[in-house]
Amino acid sequence: AMSSNESSPRGAYALAAGAAAAAAAAADASIVYSGVQDISINQFNSLNLSLDGDAYGDLLLKNYVFGGGNYQGATVNFFPGKLVTFSANGLSYVSALSAGFSIDASSVGTFFGSMAYGGANPNAQFNNASNAYLGLSFASGANVYYGWVRVSINNATGSFVVHDFAYENSGAGIAAGAVPAPGALGLLALGPAGLGILRGRTRQA
Repeated sequence: AMSSNESSPRGAYALAAGAAAAAAAAADASIVYSGVQDISINQFNSLNLSLDGDAYGDLLLKNYVFGGGNYQGATVNFFPGKLVTFSANGLSYVSALSAGFSIDASSVGTFFGSMAYGGANPNAQFNNASNAYLGLSFASGANVYYGWVRVSINNATGSFVVHDFAYENSGAGIAAGAVPAPGALGLLALGPAGLGILRGRTRQA
């Protein structure tokens, strides 16, 4: 006879399946990191960046040239996404964040902003920025996620490099520069697109 503290094979299988499901759920609610990308955005061009690896660009990063000179800026493509921004003299600026800054509902502001525009936007914080972070929220289907993008910009020379990016796929806030815990780093081999497929998330049209 089986004692009360022993389990049947079926019971053991059910417990194992439950533990596997719980582990999968825990892994799903975590930081998804791009790995180092070092993407250069050439002048007169832009980059439509998909943080979650689906077919929709979440963040438009611009490296344009206007009458006032070189311009770098950012726009979150879909409502209700927003950037961490500040306002000065009636203009919206993207905030250059340090590692550890908390990106969440309380810190995001508007959906667009200037990053650098020489003397035309004197309060811009990315005029000569090395490894600075921008923070954002972005829509993915019915979900809103918080993420960061690490960039280096030299407005005078018109250079704009996207080093890497990450987001928290549980809907919780994220610290600028946060990456997955060491045990989750094996997932990086899949890349954001692979992780998006595994999660089975879709974006509304």
